[in-house]
Amino acid sequence: SSGINAEYGQHAKFALEEVFQKIRQSKEISDSCFNVIINICGDLTVPAMSIVDNKSIKRFVSPSGRSVFQVTGSNNNFYTCLKDEFYCNCISFQNSVILKGSHVLCKHLLAVHIASALENSEEISENDSYINKLLMFETAC
Repeated sequence: SSGINAEYGQHAKFALEEVFQKIRQSKEISDSCFNVIINICGDLTVPAMSIVDNKSIKRFVSPSGRSVFQVTGSNNNFYTCLKDEFYCNCISFQNSVILKGSHVLCKHLLAVHIASALENSEEISENDSYINKLLMFETAC
């Protein structure tokens, strides 16, 4: 199989979580953190950074504390990301992460983690029914 084995995937996620924690503490991406991201995420890193730089990420938060991220992709489609669950509804996530196992996340989810660590996403208060609607979106094509 050409995919990433489950053990490597867990180690990669753990390493990324440590990097995101360091970014959260320092509010910047050091060279060493950037290198870890590049080593794990490869060619997804630069497009993810563009998403962050373009401020294309919204975090919807409900009074009950539920939160969902919405990313505007390069094709102007909206993608729903669940940061803590390491999930995105884009086709790349479905193919590269779930089916092939060739990546641990997609560029949208990487961007969400980076933006969240930098506190660089637009936060919008919404009710639970709106968040439910975001969660019920089918995979964007």
